[in-house]
Amino acid sequence: MLIKYAMKDKDDKEGREGGDSSMEERILASAERLFLSKGYNLTSMTEIARETGCTQALVHYYFRTKENLFSKIFEAKFHQFIGCIVQREDEELPFAELISARTSRLFDLMADNQRLPFMFLSEFVINPEQRLTLKDSIFNLCAEATSRLEAMIAAEVESGRIRPTGTMDITLNMFSLVVTFFVVLPFLEDMGLVTEANKEEFIAQRKQEIIRTIIGSLKP
Repeated sequence: MLIKYAMKDKDDKEGREGGDSSMEERILASAERLFLSKGYNLTSMTEIARETGCTQALVHYYFRTKENLFSKIFEAKFHQFIGCIVQREDEELPFAELISARTSRLFDLMADNQRLPFMFLSEFVINPEQRLTLKDSIFNLCAEATSRLEAMIAAEVESGRIRPTGTMDITLNMFSLVVTFFVVLPFLEDMGLVTEANKEEFIAQRKQEIIRTIIGSLKP
């Protein structure tokens, strides 16, 4: 047993001295799986180390604290969330097509990462400390994502093609409709209302319904 731990410590030391990026990536991947499945409060550094197959000391070496590790993952996910919505090539599309494309990408992101809504909701609602820690980076991301859309919305309102509204209203509608659906989906499955046989079709239909709802809500 002493030999086993000695070898483990030796491996950890070599990983630290060599700046093993693959180990850092493995820790991030393990932490992401645990944070998504259990949330921040119920995930420990010990579990992350066990899941990764390294010592807890090595996890601390790379990320110092659980807060730092979570913040890195959360910010990456939020960047992914914003990036899937905001793409510059969309700005060449007619306004309704732009809204449809962005809603569609957000829906697809959540469909591929169905635990992601729970991470967003739990950390925004349950953990005010994390919310305050991340507020500056989240604000900057949101400001960058919305600023380029403001002029397009103003032009659409001015022309009478859509009712008076703002980027924040549209973004919140997209986020709330899409995220709420994936939060409720497991309950629908437990109730037998969504089954393996009809799940793919049900999700596809719901995606189109959400897009229609958002675009319809903008009519003057």
